[in-house]
Order: sequence, then structure tokens, then C-alpha cells
Amino acid sequence: MKLICIFLIVFNSSCSDYQKILKSNDLEYKYQEAVNYFNENDFIKAYPLFQELLLLFRGTAKFEDVYYFYAKTLFEKGNYLASANEFKKFHQTFKDSPRAEESLYKSIYSYFLLCPVYSLDQTNTYKTLDEIGLFLELYPNSLFIDKISELKLELLNKLEKKAFENSKQYYRTENYKSAIYAFNNFLKDNQNSQFKEEVLFLQLCSYYELAINSIEEKKDKRIKDCIISYNQFKNEYPSSKFKNESKKMYNNLKNVK
Repeated sequence: MKLICIFLIVFNSSCSDYQKILKSNDLEYKYQEAVNYFNENDFIKAYPLFQELLLLFRGTAKFEDVYYFYAKTLFEKGNYLASANEFKKFHQTFKDSPRAEESLYKSIYSYFLLCPVYSLDQTNTYKTLDEIGLFLELYPNSLFIDKISELKLELLNKLEKKAFENSKQYYRTENYKSAIYAFNNFLKDNQNSQFKEEVLFLQLCSYYELAINSIEEKKDKRIKDCIISYNQFKNEYPSSKFKNESKKMYNNLKNVK
């Protein structure tokens, strides 16, 4: 009970102190307390103070500092859409500020954190890549270039994964003609893809399924197409993890005729 009483006394005292800060007309004092809350990772208390000061310091020399902390507080609270927009506005408003480059990077990183898994709609991913392109144009020698490059690569890999899974869906549903077409388009757009080996193998599987289940008038051509696909796969990946399966399909073709 003593511990509970002590906690309540401290809590009530803390709330009372915070209310005094909120009601204070001393803007410099309020700003310093907001910064203190921010540095103590108490972003819930820091946010209302910076939000109010943003209006009160507008047009003054202190406005840049308040705006910067306001955007950072939004980010730390996990409000990434708002922080993305506010960091971008900061960059537009204070283009000559030493914080401008960092703010544009943090805007991009906020957008990045909003990007969903590959299986969902990728509108935010494309938007973030556009923002990255703008950043690289403005700051080609940025201190954040490595981080930006990592974000870009991760986003491109996500789009590639989505394109691969979309192509693969035709194979899963046994729509082999469409699968072959989709795999061709995927390889055309992603020539150095991390999924290239599996794509070529699944394409071979698609040709194989068409060949062994073909009507007579189309069988010869489909067998030839399958052999071409097999040779392409074998030449590209002579030590593939799919080597035995592909070889088995090739041998089975001899019995199809």
C-alpha cells in the first residue's frame, strides 16, 4: 500500500507539472520542456507541446527548430504518414537548412515503413521509389546514399517478388500456356533476377505438361519446345538444385512419342 501511495503521489505530481507546462505562457520554457520530453523518449507528452508551438513560433527564428522536432516526434510516435509529409514540407520550407537533406531522407524512410508486404497493393512502394529518385537527383553525394540505396534495393526486390509470384500463379492453377507467357515477360523485365533459376525451371515444367498432355497434331512441336527449354535451363544452370527433376522430364519425353 505504501508503494501504491508513493506511486500515486509521484504520478499526480507529474501530471500537475505537465499541466503547468501546457498552461504556461512562457514559450521558451515550454519549448525547452518539450525538447526534454523528446530526449527522454516521452513522445506522448512532447507532441502536444510541439504541436502548439508550431503555430505560436510561426514566422520567428525558432520556427525551424520547432518544426524539426515536431516532425521527429511524429516519426517516433509511429505516425509515419504524417511524419513523411511533415519532413517533406520541412525540406520544402527550409531548403538551405543543414537539416534539409536529413529531413528528405527521413521523409523517404517514413514512406518506406508504410510499404506493405509484397502480396498487397504496392502503391506506396512505387511512391517511395519516386521519392528516392528525387532524393538522388538532389543529393547525388549524400551522406545517406548507402542507406537510400539499401531502401531502394529492398523495394525493388519486393516488386520483383510480387511479379514472380503473379507469374507463378498461372503455373499453380495449371494454366501452362499463360504461365510460359508470363514467365517470358518476367525474364524480359528482370534479366538478372534472383528468381531466374526457378522461373526457367517452372517454364520447363509448363512446356513439359503441355507436351505430355498434347493432342497428336501439336505434340511434335510441343516436345521440341520443351527440349529447347530444357537445354536453355541446363546451359544456364548446369548445377541447379532442379537438375535431377529437369533431367527426368527430358528422359520422359522420349517415351511420349
